[in-house]
Amino acid sequence: MRATRDMQLGEEGFLRKVVRRRKLESVFLFATVNCNSKCRTCFYAKETHPGADLTFAEIQRLSETAPRFDKLWLSGGEPLLRGDLVEIVALFYRNNGVKTVNFPTNGLLPERVESEVGRLVARCPELNVHLNFSVDGLGEVHDRIRGVPGSFERTMATIERAQRAFDGHPRVHQNVATVVVAENVDGLHDLGLYLFKRFRLATQFFEAVRGESRDPLLARATRAQLEALHERLLPLYAAMAERLFAGLPVGARQLARLSFLGVTQELYRLQRENLEGPHPWGMDCTAGETTLVVDHDGGFRACELRPRIGHLRDFGFDLAAAHRSPAMREEIRAIGGGARANCWCTHTCFTLSSTKFSPRKILLDIPRGYLAARWRGYPTLDPARIDLADIERRHHLAGA
Repeated sequence: MRATRDMQLGEEGFLRKVVRRRKLESVFLFATVNCNSKCRTCFYAKETHPGADLTFAEIQRLSETAPRFDKLWLSGGEPLLRGDLVEIVALFYRNNGVKTVNFPTNGLLPERVESEVGRLVARCPELNVHLNFSVDGLGEVHDRIRGVPGSFERTMATIERAQRAFDGHPRVHQNVATVVVAENVDGLHDLGLYLFKRFRLATQFFEAVRGESRDPLLARATRAQLEALHERLLPLYAAMAERLFAGLPVGARQLARLSFLGVTQELYRLQRENLEGPHPWGMDCTAGETTLVVDHDGGFRACELRPRIGHLRDFGFDLAAAHRSPAMREEIRAIGGGARANCWCTHTCFTLSSTKFSPRKILLDIPRGYLAARWRGYPTLDPARIDLADIERRHHLAGA
């Protein structure tokens, strides 16, 4: 039940604790700037300075000076290109009580995915690992967006390998993250069906492209396209919930289903409203208060999409001192819960994190999102009727 709650919401006990004191809850650590992919959607490409990553000793100092917090979000670059990644996560698990790690990968390093996740769960026996594969389309569409020929088939093979290694593991939850742009949006419903049928993933999330992309000519999906995609995905998410919570008692299964679909619908609604310009979330953005972003070279910020506030070397790599510094307090004041800066965005990591600190979202908007979807009605998805061969043929995949 504990692991199921974690897969559903990204943190154990999301709905069991409606009122929370605002304190550091998540650290976003860009483990490395180095990458073996050339994603056209990447908002971090402008930070590319190979060789400038924090040393292990500097990260150890960050962990030793940080307060306890719940969730470590790894980022990059490709995190698996750091040889000491497991040791880094273990620092935060041991020193800071981290319960969950968000572990993204492009899936181009199959041996390291298996070996490093295996080492991580062995070394951190109570840590929940969200192994999140990046997949942006079927076949050539994915390869074109990611900038690596043949990467779709390589990533599919890596997911298969990870599934053989970790299927049924109570603390390893395999997910897919997909960035939505104009050139892939029309094929993403098929992508969702394909991955759902082929693998036993926990979830797949579709994220509107954010920030300044590596490719300045990359066209964003329109709000109408995004809304149409979200509507078509409803039956798929209902099927995900059925599979994800099948082992729960009836009452718990219904509550988990409500939470899963309600959270998803609310996060997607905020994506659509903020796609073409800022629009209030209906709750405070808690960036800087409950979150801290650490760049690969030690710069720090309240949010990935806002400017750097300073550098951790100026605080002796004391993370707690940086988090409570006058510069951070001024940044939080400037953000003003999102309202003063009018910087409302589509960034789901931060909308989800802020939702945890909003009783209104938890008690009203999430149930409302679930009920709205139910009232609209959507067809039931029968997984047995998903035709992989047809999808492969229409998208010219290798298995066709």
